[in-house]
Amino acid sequence: MARKALAVLFPLCVAAIAAASQPVRLPRLLVPVPDRLAPDDANGPRVVVVAGHDTAAAVASIKAHGGRVLAVLGDGALLVDGPSEAIPDADRAPAALAWTVRQAVLPVLASLDGADADRFAGGVPVAVAVSRQKLLPAAAKRLADAGAVLAWTRPNGRLAELGVRVPTAKLAALRTALSEIDGLVWADVLPGARLTNDASAWQCQSGLPGVLPMDLAGLDGTGQVIAVIDTGLDADSCYFADPEYGPPAVSGPAGTEVSPTHRKVLAVDFLWDLDWPDPGPGRWDDQGHGTHVAGSAAGDGGVHGVRDGLDGMAISARLVIQDGGTRTDDCADLPGLGCPLLPLCPVLEQARIQGARLHTNSWGDEENITPHNRYTERTADIDRFVWLHRDAVVLFAAGNAGHAGIDTVGSPATGKNVIAVGATEHGDDNPLCVAGFSSRGWTQDGRIKPDVVAPGTDVHSARSDANVETDNCDVRFASGTSMAAPTVAGLAALVRQFFVEGRAPDGVPSPSRGFEPSSALVRATVVASAVDLSHLGCGDIAPIPSRDQGWGLVRLDTALPVPGSLLRLSVRDEGRAFSGAGDTSFVEPVGLAAEGPLKVVLAWTDPPSSAAAAVNLVNDLDLTVTGPDGTFLGNAFANGVSVAGGEPDRLNNLEVVWLPAASPGTWTVRVSAHAIRWGRQPFAFVITGEVAAAPPRRPGARVASAASGQE
Repeated sequence: MARKALAVLFPLCVAAIAAASQPVRLPRLLVPVPDRLAPDDANGPRVVVVAGHDTAAAVASIKAHGGRVLAVLGDGALLVDGPSEAIPDADRAPAALAWTVRQAVLPVLASLDGADADRFAGGVPVAVAVSRQKLLPAAAKRLADAGAVLAWTRPNGRLAELGVRVPTAKLAALRTALSEIDGLVWADVLPGARLTNDASAWQCQSGLPGVLPMDLAGLDGTGQVIAVIDTGLDADSCYFADPEYGPPAVSGPAGTEVSPTHRKVLAVDFLWDLDWPDPGPGRWDDQGHGTHVAGSAAGDGGVHGVRDGLDGMAISARLVIQDGGTRTDDCADLPGLGCPLLPLCPVLEQARIQGARLHTNSWGDEENITPHNRYTERTADIDRFVWLHRDAVVLFAAGNAGHAGIDTVGSPATGKNVIAVGATEHGDDNPLCVAGFSSRGWTQDGRIKPDVVAPGTDVHSARSDANVETDNCDVRFASGTSMAAPTVAGLAALVRQFFVEGRAPDGVPSPSRGFEPSSALVRATVVASAVDLSHLGCGDIAPIPSRDQGWGLVRLDTALPVPGSLLRLSVRDEGRAFSGAGDTSFVEPVGLAAEGPLKVVLAWTDPPSSAAAAVNLVNDLDLTVTGPDGTFLGNAFANGVSVAGGEPDRLNNLEVVWLPAASPGTWTVRVSAHAIRWGRQPFAFVITGEVAAAPPRRPGARVASAASGQE
């Protein structure tokens, strides 16, 4: 696209120049100086070429006669704004030549007719610059009258710019409108800065460049709220700001203020006493980590509500920001969380009251100590919070200690009820492999962590400029599992939206089928979507489940059907299911019409354990899948696939059966209780494949067991 998206000056020079006296090199184009002036029909920006490339006298003359030099283009070329008398003539600057810029508008967009323009699903992105701020309103109105949708306006040095999105059918009208704009300097096809988050979006939706089935199906995070506990937020960044509403509501460590109509940020909670009660413009995120993380999860710049290459995973989700402050020392980077680390349930509870049901955390409490893979009391806090709030989805970065080897996943990512996320390379030019820094499993008691992985190297996301009064749109690169975790948090928001909108089992929204999913169901679905990196070109990695990748790379289209696809997602979300080991099993029949993939994932929210426990599983459930190919137990794997026989898993509260080529016929999914040591144990499972699937079963709806004749 770069070859065709030429700035307005380039085709102008080609069209206006007939003979060469001396070459003028503009970016990517070598053009001669014209032998005569083009018609000058109005005041405004002009390209001026000074013979001999000695521009000093011309610049002085331009300024003396009321003109401005907007840019120095090189080889004696200047971009000049001002009245006609400010343009050098033969008397003031011998052999100076000039031509009006707007003569060059029409060729700029000509090459975007047809298929090239259609690749921009939300309209062709065009940026337009005029010479003065006061000319912007008229330019914006003229473009709007031509069918363009205004995305933004902002000063840029000596120019003033605006961005629009133009439907393909309106390109001809746009060209006419551009030719009539006073003070036009340039117009260009200019897609948004290509965040590496954009690559994460297609990597984690389909694996095919530019293919975004979740976006096309309308899964964008609508109705979902993600809490981010980090260094804060640059709230006036274009990825989060609401120009109409203004700054979001702020609270202290126990506050519950919200901005219910803010388009992106419900609340910012300042947890550090040196930031609160007077945060000031420079205390919202003076480190930048939190702004970057929030951008990966739910940033939405450019055209709001439309993915345009600038955005995070859940562009329409909203945020609760919990600012832990910034102080880098041997103990605490987030002083608002205390040193030693404070109990975490009240922190998560604050965000829950403010509306969050997803919580992403790109920090850990074992980064500078060993061993890394312990179950700490802060890990127990997280497990306790989810146990008490069964709909809370909590994610943690696995840590960046992978270079130290195996068993390096850090607390609280070692929690049973969290989604622990490792990092992969982006894989644009290389195989998708786990990044060297990404912490490896297992946990100290042998559980599978991380759960999943997502792109986490060179992630291009929102950048804080450490000032909430600058209206910036900055971005930067960063790498770490800190970047992978919010990516999966945004994807988990899409999963949650899927169930709330009643899209199971076929992907078609149906309010009558909608329900608030449990954390266990969201976790099971995220894992069900994971694909084995050893099948994606990374030959040096052990197949799933492995210390490096857990259950693999999140790819939502392998679990979430979209309307018209053959994939089905059969789910069951049971509350208070088991009270003891003798309770009757839950059984689900599955019909497979032809040979094909079949994946079943069971997850349950387990009661909290303790750092003193050698094995942290409390309540133990078992998954068994039986069919024409035999009987398969959860987590009994060899070479990346389930194998018949084996031993029941006695460590994990998430179990998987994966059959890439299951035989057609009737299969039976059974969930039974091996040990119930605390409370009544709920669970959730998902079944994915081209199966005959019924609508999701709500708690208490049981299917008769072929073995017991009950249920």
